[in-house]
Amino acid sequence: METEPPGLDALLDRLEATIGRLSDPAAPLERLVADFEEAGRLVEVAQAQLDAATARVTALELPTSP
Repeated sequence: METEPPGLDALLDRLEATIGRLSDPAAPLERLVADFEEAGRLVEVAQAQLDAATARVTALELPTSP
């Protein structure tokens, strides 16, 4: 059974939390590297969702008369 990817709001919440952890000066290097990689993955998924939404909106736009 396939699971649906998280919505954009959930992705942004996770990204915000991840970035918050990146700003912790006491965090171990391994945690910072993992959070940095996770942030990159989250940005890629969010960008793909935004691109798909843009494509749907573009497809719905009505042609304008000259």
